[in-house]
Amino acid sequence: MQQYTHEYIKSIPHLPVYCLIYETYRQMSPSHWHDHLEIIYVLEGELQISSNENTDIYANDGHILHKDEFYIINSSKIHSTKSKGMVKAFLIQVPYMYLDNYIEDYGHVRFLECYDGEKNTKKYDRMKALLKAITRIYCKKDKGYELRLMAKMNEFLYILYTSYSHIDANMEKESKQIARLKGVLQYVAQSYQEQISLKTAADIASLNQEYFCRMFKRCMGVTFLEYINLVRIDHIHEELLVTEDSITDILERNGFTNYKVFSRMFKAQFGMTPRELRRLRN
Repeated sequence: MQQYTHEYIKSIPHLPVYCLIYETYRQMSPSHWHDHLEIIYVLEGELQISSNENTDIYANDGHILHKDEFYIINSSKIHSTKSKGMVKAFLIQVPYMYLDNYIEDYGHVRFLECYDGEKNTKKYDRMKALLKAITRIYCKKDKGYELRLMAKMNEFLYILYTSYSHIDANMEKESKQIARLKGVLQYVAQSYQEQISLKTAADIASLNQEYFCRMFKRCMGVTFLEYINLVRIDHIHEELLVTEDSITDILERNGFTNYKVFSRMFKAQFGMTPRELRRLRN
């Protein structure tokens, strides 16, 4: 259940896309990014998705994805996910280079992310049917399944590109801003258990502290301090579920020194206290 600032998903040998079926309970994944195009298809439960473009997951808003619905996350788009109950989803990541080989000027192409307005249309229904088929093929893994899976995947990408894409002139500017933050996010991922310095983060981004704070909030949807605490809470949540260590020890191990702030943020994210989470686990 461990999440990272920069998501990594292992590929299946000889398959050019990365696939994963995951189940999680009351999970919160802080803002992160990856170069791949990502497709999230919910099989059971509800999943909240926020991006730097639409909403702030820290404020408990965002797009709610229900069973049998999917969402597209564009390459290098900073995003976060959250679930209030049990969720099972199929995750597909399509490498940047794979799409760049077939789509002209892919670096400036933006795909439609949310498909609420497209439901009950022939193209939407076809895309959903393709995702169902891809999930089924991936789970069964019959002889030659890689060929069948990629045939369905390429048809899905064809519809996505020809019907639900546009050229975004701002993508280059956004990519430069995200590139400035990549080192900062890696710094937080590696140092969240220790005291994190705003000055060090600003220096990594080659910005003064005031401008860095403004840009971070604009790109990530939360302040730098809020983001650090969300990363820490994510790791604390995992340890609460898989260890019997005391809450105090877990907090100290993950760099959280203010219990009142932790308690308030934890309850806001998961709708319960750490003790209540452990009781549910048991």
